[in-house]
Amino acid sequence: MSKPPSGFERYKSRATQLLKSPEEVLALSTRAANKLASTGRLSTRFQTVREELGLLVALLRAWINGDYRDVSTQSIVAIAAAVLYFVVPFDLIPDFIAGIGLLDDATVIAYVVSLVRDEIAGFQKWRSGIRPGSDEPKSPDT
Repeated sequence: MSKPPSGFERYKSRATQLLKSPEEVLALSTRAANKLASTGRLSTRFQTVREELGLLVALLRAWINGDYRDVSTQSIVAIAAAVLYFVVPFDLIPDFIAGIGLLDDATVIAYVVSLVRDEIAGFQKWRSGIRPGSDEPKSPDT
């Protein structure tokens, strides 16, 4: 997926401004986590998107808390924009439209995940305690 979804560039611009306020980013990530938890039972396709969004939210929180910084500015802006897009109820297809309201959110999330796939993999390794550049867990004395 190479072309950004419709309206996504506007969300990137908003995300760039949002990233200047750690408090607002934490509030956004909390809203996203709450909305994600309330989505209930989803189809297999949306379950994958839900898991990916959970990773994006976790990465965003780790970045804003200063715990994880091995992600480019361009990627963190895209991640914040995707989370913002998910949280805003009136996007391309309003979320309250039963059955298809999350379709555009899923498209944006899939797009961003495709952009930052390598950085997500690095974040997952970091979260599981694997040393950078290795596939083995960190030893307790490192």
